Order: sequence, then structure tokens, then C-alpha cells
Amino acid sequence: MNGQTLATAGLVTALAVGALGLQACGGAAGPETEAPAVEAAGGPQGGRGGGGQNPLLRPAIEDPLSAMVNPYRMVEDWPNYGDIPSAGAIGIVPDGEGGTWIHHRTDPPIVHFNAAGEVVQSFADGMFVMAHGFCRDRDGNFWAGDSGPFSDNPDMAGRGMQVFKFSPDGEVLLTLGQAGVSRAGEDTFIGPTACAVAPNGDIVIADGHQPRGSTAQQDGDRIVRYTTDGEFVGAWGRLGSGPGEFIGPHALAFDSQGRLFVADRSNNRVQIFDADMNFVDQWHHFGRPSGIAILSDDTLIVADSESNRPIAGPPQAPEGGGNAVRNPGWQKGIRVGSARDGSLDYFVPRTEPEGLGADELGNVFGGLTGRCNSSPSGGCLQKFEWVR
Repeated sequence: MNGQTLATAGLVTALAVGALGLQACGGAAGPETEAPAVEAAGGPQGGRGGGGQNPLLRPAIEDPLSAMVNPYRMVEDWPNYGDIPSAGAIGIVPDGEGGTWIHHRTDPPIVHFNAAGEVVQSFADGMFVMAHGFCRDRDGNFWAGDSGPFSDNPDMAGRGMQVFKFSPDGEVLLTLGQAGVSRAGEDTFIGPTACAVAPNGDIVIADGHQPRGSTAQQDGDRIVRYTTDGEFVGAWGRLGSGPGEFIGPHALAFDSQGRLFVADRSNNRVQIFDADMNFVDQWHHFGRPSGIAILSDDTLIVADSESNRPIAGPPQAPEGGGNAVRNPGWQKGIRVGSARDGSLDYFVPRTEPEGLGADELGNVFGGLTGRCNSSPSGGCLQKFEWVR
């Protein structure tokens, strides 16, 4: 079953279930609005190859609106924030030992939790207007972005639109972009949203948050590449819905072949590019992607925090401009499949993370940016363990 067939099947199922008056659990989970969701079932309902549930692997959660297996269970009351406020957890870098680093929207903005959920380290107080984008390079240094405000906010004027490089101890080593300047250039950003480390060690940055303030550049959404010394390598893309065009690219990940996967969120698709940034494919059946992670075996994990809810967007978006319902008929949650062939295996319902990370131990970390108080985790960061 190809991606187009899966997407069609998901929408047909959504309409059928909606006709029965069923409604999915959950609500809004994004930074742009707290409007309530108007949600019906949606998204792919079959597993890899269109097959059903593996009888040897029972789902950790039975969900009446999805026939897909969910082998993950959320860890309740994890982590323990202590005196640190819980806020929108947009950036997640697992430590490979069951814990994770996060980049979230409060002070201190960068925090390390160990596997037990205890705070180990934190830094960068007062440096960010709007945390957005987080990755760790081969030398152990962190790259953390600041997209700037999502709307006109005089309190944030003159700040944001930058990416900072930190040492493992939190020392600022390098700054990319100019504070408060929203422009697509070699030394400026429209509004950085994500970063990833390329196979050769370069830093790749997604640029162009949607929505954005009226003084920000309204086009030019792109992918930008730098060396770890901050030297500009190149930029690709523009605002649009064609191959190699973007509307609010929101997350990045590389697979084992060195292909770049871009969560082209406001186009409701994942775009794939080869090592030379040539367009390879686009997949719509992973929902409206806010977060993306790829493991060493090419397991592809995609977080959907915005489907089937009103979100401000530009007129070029598939649903049009204004506060339209985006990607209608699809459930928010986490979809797990293969980066090799686009097939789907699992769906984690009843969560709506915008931030996403995963480790080789079987843990998936989700970062909420809204309605954190109702999360069984006790805050905005969620940890899902594989139920063996």
C-alpha cells in the first residue's frame, strides 16, 4: 500500500467514523492558539502493508478510533521538575541512557533530566524569547534556536531569530543570526524552527515559522546549512507547496542513507531530499508533522500536534489562510513507521506533542506546548516506554 492510498484510506475512515458521531480524545497542543479542537477520527487505520494487529504484540492502550497497534505506555509523573516551571517543551535531545535534554519555553531554557527524571544540569537563563530548534553535534555541543514571536509583540521586539551554539557546560561558543531581524540571508533567519546534524557534521536549520509577526519576512521559507564554525554553506527552498518548497518547515532528521526528512508542517507532509538536496518524495500519511525522529534502523517517528484544529496560516496553505481547520479529519498523536519505504506500524493516540525525540532503548519523548497540566506525565514533557 503506497502513501497516497494510506492517506485516502485515513480520510475515508475519518468521514465514516464522524458520521457515527464519534469523537476523539485530546485537544489543542501548539503554541499558536488554545482554541478547542473539533476532532473526528482520522489518519491511517492499518498497519504496515495495510495489515492488522500483530497478535503477539497487544496494544498498551486500546483506542476505539484507531485499529493500529500502540506498543507504548506513557510514564506517569515523569520527570520531576523540582523548582523549574514546566513549559512548552519544543526541543528534545535524548541522552541515550533513558533521560533527555530539553529546550523549553521558560528559564532555565535548557535542562537535562536523567532516566529517573531528576534534573542533572540546566543553563542559558534569560537568553530566549521563543525556544525553537535543538540538536547536539558530534563534539557534544548544543545548538538551540529562538524563532522570535509568532505574532506582533512589542515586548519581544529586537530579540529572537537566532541560533546559539553552547558547549556541554553551557558556555556560548557561537551565535548565528541577528537579534530581532527576520530576513532570509546568509547571516539572518526568518525564524529558525529546527536543526539537525548532517552526516558530515554540518548543522542544518529549518527556517520560517508559521505563523509569524507582520514585521517578519512573509516568504522565503527554506532549509539552511552551516559548518560547525558557523560558515554559511547554502540554502534551499522557498514559500510554496511544490516539491522543494515549504510552508513553515518545523522539524528535521536524517536517515541511514543520508537523506534529509523535513516536517513541512503547514503543507501537511514530510518531504525527503537526497544528500545534494534533490527532491526524492513527499509523504502525507504521517499526518501534519510537528516533530520527527529517525533511529539507526530507519524507524521513522512523527509527532502530529495540529491536525483537525484551527490554526492561523498563510493563504498559500492547502486549507487557505486565516484560522482554518488544518489537515481536517486526522487524529493528533505519534505515528511510527519506516523511513525506508514509508510504511506505518504503530499509532500512539491521546497525545499531541510538538517536540519529539527518541532513543535506541525504545523510549519516545514528546514535548507538549499546550494543556500540559492535564498530562499524566505531570507537565509538558512526556516519556513513552516500549511495552515489551
